Amino acid sequence: MSINGKWKFEDLTWPEVNEAADKGLIPVLPVGTIEQHGPHLPIKMDRWTATEISKEACKRNQERLLFMPPIAYGYTTHVMDFPGSITIHHETFIRYVLDVLKSVAYHGFKKIIVINGHGSNMPPLDLACRRANIETTSEVSLAAWWGLVTVDPDFMPKWRESIFPGGCAHSGEAETSLGLHLDETIIKMEEAKTEMGTGEGSKYTWVDLFVPGPINKTTWTSTYTNSGICGEADKATKSKGQMIFEEAVSNLIEWGDEFYNTPKAERVDHHSIKPDFNTPG
Repeated sequence: MSINGKWKFEDLTWPEVNEAADKGLIPVLPVGTIEQHGPHLPIKMDRWTATEISKEACKRNQERLLFMPPIAYGYTTHVMDFPGSITIHHETFIRYVLDVLKSVAYHGFKKIIVINGHGSNMPPLDLACRRANIETTSEVSLAAWWGLVTVDPDFMPKWRESIFPGGCAHSGEAETSLGLHLDETIIKMEEAKTEMGTGEGSKYTWVDLFVPGPINKTTWTSTYTNSGICGEADKATKSKGQMIFEEAVSNLIEWGDEFYNTPKAERVDHHSIKPDFNTPG
């Protein structure tokens, strides 16, 4: 169901945008940031991973999905002690993402998928997506790429060798493996190492990419890692990265099919006295 062989939103003409909306295609919006990823990974990692996973899923499922140009910058203030990191104020970021989502909804797309590649984007992205769901007639779903590889509980033991929790926190085994899969020529594995970082030794404040610890204490990244790595980067391999990539792409495709075929639930007002002004907030 690609539009004249096109599966990228930016390649469409405006009449083709109408056609895509009429056919119920689901725009997939990757969101990342530009942020330090240790001495071995490029600063584009979060934008790169979200984009490539989204792009491949859209390419393989042109009957359902439409690839959107990525949002490259996000909320990264706590990482600014490391050169190369770029941050957007959280309120600006929420407003920007919300404006993109509202624009897409305005053009008739009734379902939108947002795929995130940066952990600290999740709280503001959640707010932006919630607001889009409330303030438009469209439905927006949000997932981080690492969430897509937790659907099957039997998948992680097939590849993970790093310690849990912590071995896959930031620039660790998982992200480094993905980088090797996407382009091993720019990954400096001779610089990869183990530095556990956040919450090491605590049963409360530990951090892992796939499961958060019971207590969150996010602060300046430079207070808990000297290299910018939080995890066991030296356990990464290209083959693990391919497994992770394929799992994320496969589940995004499957979710696209499910989302496409699921009718929107109708809102029900249970007030005995009907409100006569807009919902607060």
